[in-house]
Amino acid sequence: MENKVKWAVLGTAGIAAGCTIPGMLRAKECELYAIAGRSLEKANAFKERFGFEKAYDSYDALLADPQVEAVYIPLPNDIHCKWAIKALQAKKHVLCEKPIAMNEGELRQMFAAAKENGVTLTEAFAYLNSPYVEALKEVVQSGEIGKIDYIDTCFLTQGYSEDFRLHKELGGGGIYDIGCYCTSLILTLIDAPIAYIKADAELDETGVDHMASVLLKFENGVRASFHAGMNLGTDTSDRYDRLFIHGSRGYIRSDVEYNQEGELEFAVTVKNEAGERIRKVKSVVSESNYSLEIDRVSRCIRGEDQPLITEAFSLRNMHLLERVLDLVGYNEGKKEFVLDNGVVIPAVGYGSYLSTEKNGKDTIKDALDAGYRYIDTASFYENEEAIGEAIAEYGIPREELFLASKVWPSDLGEEATRRSFEASCRKLGTDYLDLFLIHWPKEDPEDPDWFAKVAAGWKVMEELYLAGKIRAIGLSNFLPHHIRPLLQIAKVRPMVDQLELHVGYMQEYTLAYLKKEGILPQAWSPLGRARVLSDERITRIAKTYQKSNAQLLLRYLIQRNIPVIPKASSSERMKENQELFDFVISEEDMSYLSCLPQAGFSGEHPDLVRD
Repeated sequence: MENKVKWAVLGTAGIAAGCTIPGMLRAKECELYAIAGRSLEKANAFKERFGFEKAYDSYDALLADPQVEAVYIPLPNDIHCKWAIKALQAKKHVLCEKPIAMNEGELRQMFAAAKENGVTLTEAFAYLNSPYVEALKEVVQSGEIGKIDYIDTCFLTQGYSEDFRLHKELGGGGIYDIGCYCTSLILTLIDAPIAYIKADAELDETGVDHMASVLLKFENGVRASFHAGMNLGTDTSDRYDRLFIHGSRGYIRSDVEYNQEGELEFAVTVKNEAGERIRKVKSVVSESNYSLEIDRVSRCIRGEDQPLITEAFSLRNMHLLERVLDLVGYNEGKKEFVLDNGVVIPAVGYGSYLSTEKNGKDTIKDALDAGYRYIDTASFYENEEAIGEAIAEYGIPREELFLASKVWPSDLGEEATRRSFEASCRKLGTDYLDLFLIHWPKEDPEDPDWFAKVAAGWKVMEELYLAGKIRAIGLSNFLPHHIRPLLQIAKVRPMVDQLELHVGYMQEYTLAYLKKEGILPQAWSPLGRARVLSDERITRIAKTYQKSNAQLLLRYLIQRNIPVIPKASSSERMKENQELFDFVISEEDMSYLSCLPQAGFSGEHPDLVRD
């Protein structure tokens, strides 16, 4: 064929040798041109084995070759972002092995680089190019088995011993490397927002997940589950894949493994008018998924087709994977958190309660100087106007800030809540808020109508959220018995619950409930209002990390995937409270800190009179 795309391979990984390169050789629109390895010896071995025209002893050397049009990247997950961006900046089109990035932040950087350099970037999910997957979609969309209500899929394998997939720092683990097949298939079959996620996993001593089980519910009512694992057993390298799709009139069963070719079958069972089950076997012949993938990307490069795996799909899939990893305890020490709607919340915000009493807006300017971009306030704090003036005088673009405020319980109600929101925006000098919370569930502990007021206020917050006036909505100081009735009526589920959380007062039952419901906890008073800062036990542990007591306490929460909103008056302390990402608290110390007796509790309980 004329005008074949000149492809190069950046790395000599097993998936390249066993799957993608053989697929490239069979592709109609691919010219196998260059290979790069970590040594010329490895690259030359691939050159001789597969017939590459050129071999390079470094990735940079390959990217400098002007003849290379497109690059396939099969490197370990932790360096996908680095080398994909380098390739994109060299004006090479990129097909990057799944999972394309370590997190959503990296993924967005990669696609931004593709747009900036006018080249194509797509994620390598070869199996999705198969006519087998297309046949499944046709049955689902045709209504043959009725309205879909449940999907279950499984990908379990075994035999891993020494492999990057067993190393957390390299992006290893069953959810990343194998679960991404399950999530991408589910999202291919269900085009609806996710309502909630529940997940659990078996983690080894390094924190890598070996086996995981996940339950999803979508806003259209469809449920889905998947099971992923790398160590099903140790006796062989066998694997177990399955797919089950249940509908109102029947179901689909398949035991076809992901990424297979040849004659593939799945069974469709439906009930006739007499209630009898009629089973039909559907057969699909598929050539190499890898050939199909390379040919489609090649056509995209020539402007003759569109990517099958789009930026939007990769973002949706990565977001789901990250949420699952958060839930099973894989991710720790994150610098930002991403809500289900894609809103990014910095892990460290500046708590402004009482912070402006002495120096007013200058304190907020100091916080901005110190690098804070997340400012937390509330109508009750009576400092929104000072914050707004500080932001205006500082001259920082609004889109670089994350502004959160709260409505006081006496302002809950259809008209009052809207007025409170508008007043907060006016004082802050903005036409939208990044986060808006109900400050407390009730003003009077004996108020029998507290929930009616919460429900009325929540309805207004939902309307403002859906109108784009608020990017995320949530709660503050709500406990499970306050949240449960709200979930029964909410059209938009709470995304955040801001609570008093610190060593000595961790509200473990509430944290477990929020995790189950997919609501992100945030910590106010993360230092226990300084009451635990002087604890000798805290001082002893902090010294072992060469960190301050405050840094240890804040890192403890961050390591438990809880964003923190500390207060500070001095510039030095403001900066110190953000320096939390260059050390990791050991499991032994995390356990010790978690088991300390109650200390530092403010006495402010949502169901009791507050001081």
